[in-house]
Amino acid sequence: MTYSVVIIEDEIEVAQLLAQYLLLPNGVAGNQAARQSQRQGQYQVVGIAANLSTATALLHAIEPDLILLDIHLPDGNGLELLSDLRRRAIKSDVMLLTAAKEVETLEKAMQLGACDFLVKPLMLNRLDQALARFEARQRCLSDADEVTQSMVDTLFGSNEQSKAVVRLPKGVDQLTLKKIMDAFKNNQKTPFTAQQMGDLVGVSRSTARRYLEYLLEAEQVSADQSYGSIGRPERCYKMG
Repeated sequence: MTYSVVIIEDEIEVAQLLAQYLLLPNGVAGNQAARQSQRQGQYQVVGIAANLSTATALLHAIEPDLILLDIHLPDGNGLELLSDLRRRAIKSDVMLLTAAKEVETLEKAMQLGACDFLVKPLMLNRLDQALARFEARQRCLSDADEVTQSMVDTLFGSNEQSKAVVRLPKGVDQLTLKKIMDAFKNNQKTPFTAQQMGDLVGVSRSTARRYLEYLLEAEQVSADQSYGSIGRPERCYKMG
C-alpha cells in the first residue's frame, strides 16, 4: 500500500530531508538505510508547503493519508491549521514537528488529535518509529471488520503490542535484542565490549557489535573507547 504525504515545513533543508527519507535509499547510512529501503515505494510526497497560506490551499485540494506539520510557520501557527482540518472532518493523520518545548503546545496537539509529536532537532530513528506506528494504525483500520480490544490497543498504543510495531532493521531480531537488553539491565554499571557481550549472550563478536551499534543509534546505550593490553582501542557500551 502507498500512503500519500504532505510536508508543511518552512525550513527547506528539513523539508528536503523528510522527503528524501520517505522516498530515497541514498544519503542515509547504516541501520537507517536498511529501515528506509524497507519503506521504499510505500510513501508518495504529493505536496510541500513552506507557509500556512500555501498549506491551507493545498489541503483544500487534496486529502493525504499523512501530514508532517511544522508548528511555527512564517504566517501563522500549525495548530491553527490542524484545528481547521478537524473542523472540516479531514481524516489525515498529522504528525507535528516543532522546536517548541511548552507543555501547553503538547496538550493542545493532543486535544486536536495529532497522531505524534516530534521535537526538533529531528532524530531519524524516532521519525522511523512514528512512521511504523502510523503504518500499523493504517493496516489495523483497513483490515478490521469490527472493533476488538487488540485493535484498540494497537491504535492507542496502550500495551506491549505498541512496542512491537517498531520496525527493526535487517539483521536485528527481537529475541537477540531482548537478550542483550536484559544483559545490560542485569549489569547496569558494567560496560561491555562487543566480544564480552557476544560471549555473554551466545553470538559472535560481529553480531554483538551490530546490535550494540543499533542500540547506540537508538540512544538506548552509550559508548566510550577503552584500550586493551596491546593498546588497541575498542568501544565499550553501557546502559544510559
